[in-house]
Amino acid sequence: MIRLSRRQFVITGTTGLAGILATHRAPAIGQTREISYLCWNNFAPNSDKKLAEIGQRFTKDTGIKLKIDHISHMGPQQAKYASEVQTQAGHDLIEMRMHFPWLYEPQLVDVSDVVAGLEKQYGKAISSSYEGAHVNGVWRAVPQYHGMFVATYREDLFKKAGLKVPDTWDDLYTVGKELKKMGNPVGIPISQNYDSISTAGPVLWSFGGMEVDKDGKTVKISSAGTEKTIEWYKKMFRDCMEPEVLSWSDASNNESIQQGKAGWIHNPVSAYIVAKQRKLVTADGINHHRSLGGPAGRFETDTPRHIGIWKFSKNIEASKEWIKYLLGKKETYDEYIMSGDAFNLPVYAKLQDHPVLKTDPKYAALKGEGVEYHTYGWPAPPSVKVQLITNAYLLPNMIAKAVTGTPTKDAITWAETEMKKIMAG
Repeated sequence: MIRLSRRQFVITGTTGLAGILATHRAPAIGQTREISYLCWNNFAPNSDKKLAEIGQRFTKDTGIKLKIDHISHMGPQQAKYASEVQTQAGHDLIEMRMHFPWLYEPQLVDVSDVVAGLEKQYGKAISSSYEGAHVNGVWRAVPQYHGMFVATYREDLFKKAGLKVPDTWDDLYTVGKELKKMGNPVGIPISQNYDSISTAGPVLWSFGGMEVDKDGKTVKISSAGTEKTIEWYKKMFRDCMEPEVLSWSDASNNESIQQGKAGWIHNPVSAYIVAKQRKLVTADGINHHRSLGGPAGRFETDTPRHIGIWKFSKNIEASKEWIKYLLGKKETYDEYIMSGDAFNLPVYAKLQDHPVLKTDPKYAALKGEGVEYHTYGWPAPPSVKVQLITNAYLLPNMIAKAVTGTPTKDAITWAETEMKKIMAG
């Protein structure tokens, strides 16, 4: 408790009052700065523990109290964003996935000064970070880390059955048929979640398809590439997968391979990390390889995450201090990245060959040589409308219709109509 002398009390009660009336601000004396940060529940649980630990050190070093809240990254997080924007109250900082900064551009503080400092220190942010958070030439959120989609597979089962590790999506069909016969089907979700899009996107691109053209305006889902994509999914669903994939959540493919059912999934390394940490019997048999290619090339989905600050925050400078503390202190950023066990990879050029990749030989597929990271909706430039197409799950819904009996061309026509509604809105 701060005690004021009689003289201090008199000054505060006269000239101090005039100052308060003039500035509409209470005096700083006796006040404690406090900020709140909304994050998702990380698929690498130790990352959340380390974040809390770093937050406590931040408070000790700066005197700024930090409250960290966690929430599921699917519907609840999006609903929370919308609620806080509507009420203009809530958290100061929010962790945002992919190109959500485009969707909330008017509500987010310009953090270009913070990013400039980080890029000077670590080199340029990777391409997917620019796609996600560099909105109309302004950084609306600070690149934090990213999760690269690779193949996670049961190497022990492959060796036992003499199966060749696939290099293309068509190769996967060949081995997938054998895996299903063994009782270990391919686990690719075809449902309303982001993992469904994280696979459908690169499959579509590898067959020469796209949702929206490079001009960012023209819907291009109706194409030969999309037809090839759907035909591939139809035979995969029929011969290599189980019907349960139509109702899977983002966590279901992880759980399936961890529990010994799935023989191959498309995911960041979180499934392996959790299996290893929980000492599951499947952990030793799991390994990874690069995402697959097709006639038009090999494409990887990337899921960058960024930290934004709401414009209605009353603690913008204190919030920037937290971002700089977490990401700008190299030893702290390294510590944070290491805690994620290669699930949370650094997003700056000079940190791409990070020591975390050397902590386990099973992370070799994450080195990313020659990879150009892209977010959902590529090759269209990111925009609010592209984000809305993603959020409506039109790509997996189109595929779900086709694999459950809707003729291929009808499923594509449906998706085209829905996408054009969004682009015209």
